[in-house]
Amino acid sequence: MPPFPALKPDELDALTAFIRSGFDKSGAPIRLGDKTRGQALFEGKGDCARCHYPRGDGPDNAPSLADVADRRVPADIVRTILDPTGTLLPINRSAHIVTRDGRVYNGRRLNEDSYSVQLIDDQHQLVSLLKADIRQLELSHVSAMPAYAGKFSDAEMADLLAFLVSSKSAAGATPVLTPPASQPAAKAASSVSAARIEAAASEPQNWLTYSGTYDGQRFSRLAQISKSNVARLQPKWMLQTREVGYWEANPLVVNGVMYVTQRPDDVLALDARTGKVFWSYHYTISPDTHVCCGANNRGVAMLGDTLYLATLDAHLVALDARTGEPLWNVTVADTKDGYAMTGAPLTVHDKIIVGVSGGEYGIRGFIAAYDAASGREAWRFYTIPGPGSPGHDSWSGDDWEHGGGPTWVTGSFDPSLNLIYWGVGNPGPDWNPSQRPGDNLYTDSVVALDADTGKLRWHFQFTPNDGYDYDSVQVPVLVDMDWQGKPSKLMLWANRNGFFYVLDRVSGKFLLGQPMIKLNWASGLDASGRPIQTPQPEGSPTFPGVNGGTNWYPPAFNPATGLFYVPIWENYGAVYRPQEESYQPGNHFIGGGFSVFGPTPNAPTPLMGKVGPPIDTATDETGYGAVIAIDPHTGKRQWTYRMFDVTDAGMLTTASGLVFSGGREGYFYALDGRSGQLLWKSNLGGMIAMAPISFEVDGKQYITVISGGTLVTFGLSD
Repeated sequence: MPPFPALKPDELDALTAFIRSGFDKSGAPIRLGDKTRGQALFEGKGDCARCHYPRGDGPDNAPSLADVADRRVPADIVRTILDPTGTLLPINRSAHIVTRDGRVYNGRRLNEDSYSVQLIDDQHQLVSLLKADIRQLELSHVSAMPAYAGKFSDAEMADLLAFLVSSKSAAGATPVLTPPASQPAAKAASSVSAARIEAAASEPQNWLTYSGTYDGQRFSRLAQISKSNVARLQPKWMLQTREVGYWEANPLVVNGVMYVTQRPDDVLALDARTGKVFWSYHYTISPDTHVCCGANNRGVAMLGDTLYLATLDAHLVALDARTGEPLWNVTVADTKDGYAMTGAPLTVHDKIIVGVSGGEYGIRGFIAAYDAASGREAWRFYTIPGPGSPGHDSWSGDDWEHGGGPTWVTGSFDPSLNLIYWGVGNPGPDWNPSQRPGDNLYTDSVVALDADTGKLRWHFQFTPNDGYDYDSVQVPVLVDMDWQGKPSKLMLWANRNGFFYVLDRVSGKFLLGQPMIKLNWASGLDASGRPIQTPQPEGSPTFPGVNGGTNWYPPAFNPATGLFYVPIWENYGAVYRPQEESYQPGNHFIGGGFSVFGPTPNAPTPLMGKVGPPIDTATDETGYGAVIAIDPHTGKRQWTYRMFDVTDAGMLTTASGLVFSGGREGYFYALDGRSGQLLWKSNLGGMIAMAPISFEVDGKQYITVISGGTLVTFGLSD
């Protein structure tokens, strides 16, 4: 085949579209008609909308057609319309199942193996059954869809095809196909309402949002696994990812179904008892995507029967939680300018809240809210205030235009105050504060936003004019407790800068601050909580180093013990080398560099992106990890559980007084929440870079953790 260098881009597009469209049996190219007339046929004469509107909510559990043009060429679509049985895919076969105790299930088979079968039943529920419990399993080889051969004229078929092709998910936020008014969408019992998320503490068998509950405490009220039996924990099932790199995802569990993301932007629905997969969704990211620190995705949010995925190329995608079918896809920011999204969205009322990454690329950070039903933007709060906005005077000249302020970790929410609390990352360029004089609001701050409007209620800045990359993106932990003898609404914050803080979350007032690790960048905090900075001489180490005293890994609070649990990096410092930096769109904008401080030149030191075992060449002289328990009333440590290597694992605590975490060494362990005593450990062989979760199915409590590329779910031995 000869090359065609003279073809213009639009000519290449036209040629590609012609080839992709396919040909009919006579060899003639498939013709597309009028999509408006096609929609009328779809909803009228064809009666297709009764089963096939995008959510797949029809009575026959028909597959979604929202992205059919992404999955099939027009010629294949025509063949399916004319002969649905002859083109029936195995995944679309109807199943009739009778269990040994007499339960009957009818639905569409999603998956099957030697020991189990998964389906979506006629009540729109995801069902997973063990074959040992099944008496009868019948699969239909006849499509439930009627054959349309002879029903449509050639012109009508061209119109119908034009409509189906035009409904591809990439076309915009709202799919063309919508449920007809005469056929309202059925609601599954597993649907997650905003009220359920608000009351998530009352159903501890589920894990409904990133931190389990809106308050960010990561406190499970389950107590079946206790100090007396935790030594009986054993793996119940495992899931191996096919992707390379550390796995930071936080699963959700809803009525026995687990939803988890894997790198870069895949979503899986699993049977939480067995790990068998109901469905998987793969999102293809843009080749223009820029990420500073790994192709990570930390999880999804859920509202109703819809999952929400924030992608690396800064899109927000809505998926049907029962089928994995995409419903809409909106662009949040332009990835060519360095924007990305790695955090899990947060559901608040009828909105989906997202933050962005890109602090190392000179972005202007923001937090945005999207209407959960349509994907339309409801509000946007810029973390770098522009001219005329409060806080703009903390910047000099046009430094604010590329001031950073990323928002890459999921925040918390107080329904009683209707306030969203979200942490803000570093200013840009990262390591040259003299290039951007001023406090650089609202970087390295927590902002409290009105959930309905996105308006700023208050802020508190932890590190003004940060020159150390001390992102304040940690999870805000909300607690109600007495403070100096009065019932108070508080916020606990273990900051990357090495200080522990207590704030009044109603007003943002500073109440307490104490160092939680060795630090020398500041000598302390003044009465307002502002740090008294002590920059170190050129060439001397600053403590903590660039990774901070802690980082994004979530802490936990146990109301029963009254203790706050934090993963830390101790005795870890860095030597910074600031330099002038020029902004170039899509390029790093970091203003210098750093080296980790070691006891001797060229000594092996901890790395920010290291994936853990099998060999650790660094020593604890250059930094080590630990879990510490802090008394929020005093800010003082109550105990320390020390590791040899550093840690990237978050925390889970339970009503039975246990604390679960891990680290780079590959150990997953349980500690006594009051004393810090090691009660149990298991060597899983891979770095743990997420926070464990707990849930319950059929009266049994489970703990899920991810180690390396393996998701492991533990339960008590029988």
